[in-house]
This record gives sequence, structure tokens and C-alpha cells, in this order.
Amino acid sequence: MHLILILPLVVAIIAFFMSHKLVKEFSLAFSGAFFLLSLYVLFQYNPLNYYNFTYYNESFLAGTGGSLHLGLDSIGVLMFVLTNFVVFYVNILARNKSYTSDFYGCIFLMQFALIGVFSSLNAILFYFFWELALLPIYYIVYQWGSGKELNKAFVRFFVYTFVGSLFILTSFILFAIETKTTSFEITEMAKNSLTGPTQILYTLFLIIGFGVKIPIFPLHSWQANTYRKAPAEGTILLSGIMLKMGLFGLIRWLVPFQEESLPIIQKIILALAIFGTIYGAAIALRRNDLKLIAAFSSLSHVGLIAAGIFSYKYIGFQGAVFQMLVHGINIVGIFYIIDIIERSSGTRYLSELGGIASKAPVFSTLAFIIILGSIAVPLTNGFPGEFLLLMSVFIYQPILGAIAGITIILGAAYMLRVFQRAFMGEVSDHVSEFKPVSNADLYALGLIVVLVFLLGIYPQYVLDLTANGSQYLTNLLELKNN
Repeated sequence: MHLILILPLVVAIIAFFMSHKLVKEFSLAFSGAFFLLSLYVLFQYNPLNYYNFTYYNESFLAGTGGSLHLGLDSIGVLMFVLTNFVVFYVNILARNKSYTSDFYGCIFLMQFALIGVFSSLNAILFYFFWELALLPIYYIVYQWGSGKELNKAFVRFFVYTFVGSLFILTSFILFAIETKTTSFEITEMAKNSLTGPTQILYTLFLIIGFGVKIPIFPLHSWQANTYRKAPAEGTILLSGIMLKMGLFGLIRWLVPFQEESLPIIQKIILALAIFGTIYGAAIALRRNDLKLIAAFSSLSHVGLIAAGIFSYKYIGFQGAVFQMLVHGINIVGIFYIIDIIERSSGTRYLSELGGIASKAPVFSTLAFIIILGSIAVPLTNGFPGEFLLLMSVFIYQPILGAIAGITIILGAAYMLRVFQRAFMGEVSDHVSEFKPVSNADLYALGLIVVLVFLLGIYPQYVLDLTANGSQYLTNLLELKNN
């Protein structure tokens, strides 16, 4: 595992110092190779073993309680594949743009840090990679972002995520003080229990720290403008994979340490998450900027994923992990579509669009299928995970489940509104000279369409892969609460 982790770092260093003329092809080739490697790792994964591909070196971060302890569980291996998928698509999207070597170096540095986040089995190592993953995206947003008030959006993004990271670090320190442990290995931490105020603070601090990155309402106010101002590639990284860091953190570092004494916090967070799903969908329904619609759509989707996690049910964990993968795939497709529309028409505002289907019928068909996936139409990849999540919330509390179900209607409303306004109807002035969509872009969207149908028709492979991990968390919670 450590060799797989090191590869993106080596490529990042090379990319930083490579000629601008060569780095684009170099990055695309290696990102494609990493994606294929991740598929090989996925197919070699043995779900009967909780951790696969483990590596341990206690001298790394010695003296801090940290160590280079790596391994992939079922959720980690899916996020590993998703990381490489997203990075590959970022490089595909960037191929027609004039980014410098610094941009590509940052992309691979992020890839290195993200793989570290999803494979760390030591809390201090996890925090090290968590912080490292934020540095390149700060630079990408600040250096290649655009639009008015970019600095304001960047400062808010920086402050929210930096303060959130401090809450995570503080929670780990509190854990060490309370349990008097000198080891931050997850297996050793799991042997200890928190009680009283320390348990409450540990839980709240991690919810805040991870909740900022997800984001969970009301910790979301940095998201929309950051997505809007960031370059398309930066937005894809943020929405496609980086918000999964927060959801992953909840499952890895919060859920296993929950006790029976905190049902009030569980109820409050679950209610806030569900409110966020309705709030995000309602705001998306009224927006004109396609990037903002996608941003609030993402807020709605991840709110439901967080609600599934906090239901503490087996099907909630199953649905959450499945939907994390699916959301990453679909939101990459959505932002890819938005970028094509903006490049080909010169605008991404609904009021200035119309008639794209008559100008680019193949592109419009692919876009429509990806939209169907994002609104969880049966036989598409969005349906199995969303169904499991809604069921988990309904089992926990039928009223909350019924409220969460409203997002199905709202999600269909705002996404079909986008397709109707942008793709159908009369050809607008901006669309009248719509530039042809390249074959490379069509092939890239075509692969996402294949995944929309493949995971929708046959979700069982992923669900079987994650079954043991979800059952372990469920059994652990039941053991702690009996």
C-alpha cells in the first residue's frame, strides 16, 4: 500500500518541474494509469478481511503517537477508486486549457494526500494527510478561480476549513487526555471508551470538523461561492471527492466511538442533515447559475448521506457508502456537462440558454441520462443508495423519513428544470453558435453513462463488498449500547 501511496507524490514532483508543453500529456497518461491501477486493487480486495493491503512503520511521526499505518477497508477501497477516477477526469477536462505545471503538480499532490486520508489507520497520520489535502486546493482556487469577490470566497473557504481542521485535531487530543493513551492506532483507540463531557466534546468537535467539509447545514455557507468561483477542475475535485473526506471521517473516526448516552446529539444532527437536504433542493430550484444549482444539489445529496450515517442502521451505512461512490461519479458528470455548456455557448446561466438538444443531440442524450442518475430514477445508479438511505431514516423515525422523501420530488423538479430550460425549446442567442462537442468529451461522458446504468442495474457487487464493514459498525454500536 505504501508504494501505491508514494506513486502520486513522485508524479507530482515531476509535474511541478516539467515543461508546460509536456506536462499535460504526461499528467493525462499517468492519471489514466492510476485509475486502471485502482481498478486492479479493487478487484484484488478480499471483503472477508476487514483491512487489506496493510503496511506498518512505527518510526514515521515517532514521538507524536503517529505511525505510517496504512490499509484499506471496504469504504476506503471504494474512495481510493473514486479518487483516481476524479483525478483522471480532471486531467481529461484540463486538456484543452492552458494550465501551468503548478496546476498539475497540485492535482497529483492532492491525489497523494487523498489516498493517505482514505488509507490511514492512525489518527495522527489521518490528520496529517487531511491538512495536506487542503493546501493544493487552496492554491488552485486562489490562483485559477475567477469572478467578482474571488478573494472573499477564498477567505471564507480557508477560514471554515482551517478552523474545522482544528476541531478535528482537538478531538483527538481530548481522546488521548481522557483515555491516557499514547497510541493513536485505530485498533488501540477502539479499545477505549469515552465518558461524560469528554465524550460529548469529542463527538461535537468531530461533527463540526467533518461537517464543515461535507458540508452539513448550517456549516455550508462557504460551499456555493467557492464552487462558483473555482475553476471547473477545482469544483470537480471539491464536490467529486474532497467532500467525501468528511463523510469518510464520520464513519472511520466517529461512529465506532459512539455510546448510548448521546441520543440527543444523534437526533439533532440527523434532523439538521435532513433539513439540509430540503434546504439545498429548494435553493437549487430557484437558481439561475448552473454551478450554483449543482452546488446546492450536492448539499442536498450529502445531507441525506449524513442522515443515513447518523441513523446508525445497517442499511444506512450500506446506503451511505454506496451513495458516496455514486454521488462522486454523477457530480463529476454534472460539472463536466456544465463546463462543456459554458465553453461551447459562452454562458452557464439558464436564462441565456435553450435549444442545446437541436445543436448537439448526442451530448444532450448523455447529459439527460446523467441527470436521470442524479435524481435517482429506478435502474440508474442513484436509486439503490437513495432508497436504502430513505429506508434507514424512516426506520429510525417515520416522520423524518417522510420529510426526507420530499427531496425525491424536489430533486426531480430542479434537475428536469435544468434540462428543459437549457436543452429544450427554442435556440437562444448564445446557443445559436454552439461549438461542437469533441469526441473525447463524448467518450468521457459515455463512460459515466455506462456507470449510471451498471451500478443501477447491478448494485450488488458494491453492496456485497461493503456488507461486512457495515455489519461490523452495526454490531459495534449494538454491543456498546447493551
